[in-house]
Amino acid sequence: MLLSQNEFLPRAEAVRARLEGAILEALSHHGEPSVSDLAGAFRDPRMEPAQLVEALCPGPLSPIGFAALVMRELLAPEDAVLEGTVSEARVITGNARAAGSLRVTAPLVVLGDLEVAGVLEDCGPDSTVVVVGRCTAWGLQTSGNFLVLGDLVVRDAIQGIYNDDSLIVAGDLTTRFLDENDHDVTCYGEVHAEQHLENGRSGEDAASLASTFLRPELWNIDLGELHHDVLFERIQKGQPVFTDTLQPRQVREPDEPTAEELEGLDIEGIAAQASKNARASDVVYAQRKTGEVWLMRPGSLPLHIFDGKQFLGQGTPPELDVKQRASERVTFWRKRGDLFLEIERFGAVVQLHAGYNNGSMRTFRFQFETPDAAARELRRLEARYEGDFLRVTTVVPGRGPLERELANYGGPKSEYTSAIVDGTTLVTRDGERQRFDDESSALSALEDWIAGKRQAGFDLKILEWKPFGLLGGR
Repeated sequence: MLLSQNEFLPRAEAVRARLEGAILEALSHHGEPSVSDLAGAFRDPRMEPAQLVEALCPGPLSPIGFAALVMRELLAPEDAVLEGTVSEARVITGNARAAGSLRVTAPLVVLGDLEVAGVLEDCGPDSTVVVVGRCTAWGLQTSGNFLVLGDLVVRDAIQGIYNDDSLIVAGDLTTRFLDENDHDVTCYGEVHAEQHLENGRSGEDAASLASTFLRPELWNIDLGELHHDVLFERIQKGQPVFTDTLQPRQVREPDEPTAEELEGLDIEGIAAQASKNARASDVVYAQRKTGEVWLMRPGSLPLHIFDGKQFLGQGTPPELDVKQRASERVTFWRKRGDLFLEIERFGAVVQLHAGYNNGSMRTFRFQFETPDAAARELRRLEARYEGDFLRVTTVVPGRGPLERELANYGGPKSEYTSAIVDGTTLVTRDGERQRFDDESSALSALEDWIAGKRQAGFDLKILEWKPFGLLGGR
């Protein structure tokens, strides 16, 4: 069925003259509808409806929405069943229905109603969607331009993604959970949403508010994240995503030490001893019961640790035999401030690495008379930090795989490598994947790998749980 320019444009003039109310407001969200815009899209006197749609997309919603109203008057209605993915420009002249999830990666215009018995997902900017009638779905994830001239009814959740495009509804918008995120969501009717996170909300606020009504596996207070992918996977599978009743709101503990933790500590005096550049505001960790204080200012003040009596690392550190494999290793992580502490023992030497995730680190080394004395010191340090820090092995809970990055600055150019233990597999940036029967064997292999790298001139550079583009983020 072809659209004739000679018939289409006069009809567009008549439709334009009748536009009013919420329909006109919705069509004008990206600029007033114009017949001349439609005339410019006709490259031939007669065009397929899908060709006209392609000529108008991607672009503002006003021309394509206006064109959809004109097409509805000219084209005979014919219903259609959609399956899986819409990957080519398409115009449905009647109602459209999908029996499961529907992913739209190309322009889609439905001149009647659109019903999706699952999650509806578009993929902007290639996926402009226009529904002239009513649109219903179980869930909606939209990153592109999406226009509904009737009502939008989404059973569970709507998520806006990116701030480049818009979700525009002329009628009423009804859903249980609307998360605009940073997306333009505008409704010219009434919004009926039990839970509504408005445009511009922070990740931390979103996770905190979501803790009252979403199941715990769908948000993370520490990371300030909503797990949208898991949310919509569960919606598609018909699994519960909402709590049975509203729960108490969870809030993230502050990164900086609290007044209670600092009570009784001479922070000004400790900072003055650390460095002439140090300030009391540089405190990133404090333990009142022991008097321990960490001071650090990323980029300008390296880590200083006051153990309650003195600053660590004041004397000349003992030599470390790089041929040794660590006798034992203990790793701690503190969610507040994202601080880590890794303690290694090499016979009678204890080596302590302290720093923060994907940031700066400082290493301290201590010599003891015997290996037993060094082991006792390691046990003392374990007891000192347990409670404030989490003891971890392969994963930082709620964050991700624990990755060690090592660096060698001794050659003509700097070299870097890293490793994680993923379940029972040792994975390295050198391309190795060694599988073992259990995690303890994989951790033992990690110790051998670290020893080998240390012998090759590498030293620990940083610990990180969410590396950017490296092993844990693959």
